[in-house]
Amino acid sequence: MGLTVADSYYLKAKAAMGGFCSDWEEVCEALNYALSYDEQHCAALCLLGEIYGTHLSMPDKAFECFDKVIAIDTNYEAVYPMYIKQLICNKKIDRAGKLIHFAETLDTIDKAQMYWLSSFIEEIIGNYEACLEDLKSAKKHCYNEDSFDFMVDEQKRIEKKMKLDRKKTPSKKRKKSKKN
Repeated sequence: MGLTVADSYYLKAKAAMGGFCSDWEEVCEALNYALSYDEQHCAALCLLGEIYGTHLSMPDKAFECFDKVIAIDTNYEAVYPMYIKQLICNKKIDRAGKLIHFAETLDTIDKAQMYWLSSFIEEIIGNYEACLEDLKSAKKHCYNEDSFDFMVDEQKRIEKKMKLDRKKTPSKKRKKSKKN
């Protein structure tokens, strides 16, 4: 068993995306070839969704790609973190939360990443205590040092935010008492 033609073109597109110095012409060409060989190639559709959402600011097109992947294969775990991040970035918090809950039912999903995404939602809505609880759960599901260190850094960042909120409250009281 080997790679399909669609797999090869997907990998070519992914490599051409290489970060800061992406070769967009090659990315588009390879991605179009991958999808022409297999229009249901989940990895290629995810990459296309990422391009639509992140680089072209076309979230609805991105959501279409991600929905198509889930319709093709609900167990294709790579789609969930990408889709959830796009939903969060586009203020579709309820939909992102529902997708996290669904993704958590999959046996192979990265639980640490799902808890982190859940903490991200809690942070956005200002529920820092719940955010810290999710980060604690995420740390329990980390299985490498880099992920664990990332969660620790996130926890420290949230704790700093909480301190900022605590500092604001007394200063408001002082201003009110000075006016009286």
